[in-house]
Amino acid sequence: MNRKRSLLIARLAVTAAVTTGVAAAASSPTVSTSSATSITETSAVLRGAVNPNGAPTTYRFVWGLQKDAYSASSPAKSAGHGTTTTAVAVAASGLTPGTVYHYRLTAQSRFGTTLGADHTFTTAGHPPPQPTTGGVTQLGPNTATLTGAVNPQGQTTTYYFQYGPTTAYGSQTFAQLVPAGTALVPVSFTLFGLQQFATFHYRLVAQHASHPPVPGADASFVTLASPRFVPRISARTNPRHDRFRPYVFTTTGSVRPPSRVPPSLGCTGNVTVRYFFRGRNIAFDLVPLQTNCTFSSQALFRHLPGRGKKRRIVDLRVRIFFRGNGYVAPIAARPETVSLGRT
Repeated sequence: MNRKRSLLIARLAVTAAVTTGVAAAASSPTVSTSSATSITETSAVLRGAVNPNGAPTTYRFVWGLQKDAYSASSPAKSAGHGTTTTAVAVAASGLTPGTVYHYRLTAQSRFGTTLGADHTFTTAGHPPPQPTTGGVTQLGPNTATLTGAVNPQGQTTTYYFQYGPTTAYGSQTFAQLVPAGTALVPVSFTLFGLQQFATFHYRLVAQHASHPPVPGADASFVTLASPRFVPRISARTNPRHDRFRPYVFTTTGSVRPPSRVPPSLGCTGNVTVRYFFRGRNIAFDLVPLQTNCTFSSQALFRHLPGRGKKRRIVDLRVRIFFRGNGYVAPIAARPETVSLGRT
């Protein structure tokens, strides 16, 4: 009887031990994020601690420039399945100098995922330079001046422009220096010997010492045409005869460049509309060409021009002239004659 009782007590003890072990394991891992160490311009060692709480557990570090939006992660590593806290660490590399990074330790088991607290560190050195690609000035058939600005971010900075027929560029200007500072420094470079009426892409690039170059945004321009393309112009002034004051005339028309000239280049510039009475200019309007290559102008006369009888008809000569632009030549429309007044 005592033997049976002893066996029963032993079985109950084993069952209790197993049950206790399962209860201890039935929880997600415990993690804590520690301070980063060994921080350089491009790397840092991220540290923390993991307690698997009795279940097989993996851990990883995540980091990036924004909290809760981490862009990089270390490979998952095993933390074992024990119940003690173990220190862990990984090396984060390929970082940007002078930059604040967020990071945290995470761990996962079959009972869930635990996120450590978000911590930050700042890499050594100066932040990367900030190049800003600007516009083009002094544009000609074979020349163009590229402009931009560089913020050196506290360190002597090398800059240059890349340019070419596509966003692959293929050519670059001579490298030049901007002294250390924190203010924007305007920069420029004039290109010569370019092909006329050709599209070029370009961007400003800046670099600190041996660090990777930082490119600015891509931009593009088209060199001017020489000789300029000859467009077609059409215009019409209505009404042909206005009998009642105030006398109002509306001139509408279009300037059509050749098909090889895109509207963004050809449909720019101004059109002049002039009214002449006996060879004297009595009205003038300067109107811009719209993006669809059309234009519209209106002239108002409150009285009949000249002197004479109050009730008479006066003829006016209307001359329309497109002034041209860097790609399309100037051109005049056929003159028109309108009349106003009544007998």
